[in-house]
Amino acid sequence: MLDANGNRFCDELGHRDYVTGLMWKNKAPFRLVLNSAASKEIEWHCKHYVGRGLMKKYNSGAALAAEMGISADHLKETFAKYNECARTKKDPFGKKFFHNTPIEIADNFHVAIVTPVLHFTMGGVQINDECEIFSDAGPIPGLFAAGEMAGGVHGANRLGGSSLLGCVVFGRVAGNRYSKKKFF
Repeated sequence: MLDANGNRFCDELGHRDYVTGLMWKNKAPFRLVLNSAASKEIEWHCKHYVGRGLMKKYNSGAALAAEMGISADHLKETFAKYNECARTKKDPFGKKFFHNTPIEIADNFHVAIVTPVLHFTMGGVQINDECEIFSDAGPIPGLFAAGEMAGGVHGANRLGGSSLLGCVVFGRVAGNRYSKKKFF
């Protein structure tokens, strides 16, 4: 990931809250840059996102640099620093895993503009292990919550792809609980 000046600013594999926090401290727009090796690993997705206008393909790093308004030499230097981090496993941002290196300016790239967004609420009403909404007085009979409505299920930072799982699992728990108990 690169900032508007063509510099790395984080461990690209860090948690969402970490990457987002550093995005707020750096200059947008931010770009997710995939070289040809990385693009090949997710080829279908790259083609899909290019087709939807959410990603662009560049035939060289020089073409990407021109669109960013930076020099090709600066982008080449950014890639060289990244390659050195990958080679030595010493990264100023603490990144430990490097795939699809080296990154070369003459390669082709798939690039997407990325930005912080609010797409999931970590809070919500308190529930017990049977998905009953819980208050200081105890569970409220017959009142259940699941999915984003229920707070505390994921802790401080939810895992990617788990929101639907939370709806299904806790919805099923609530449904089973309701079907087994007479409330009124």
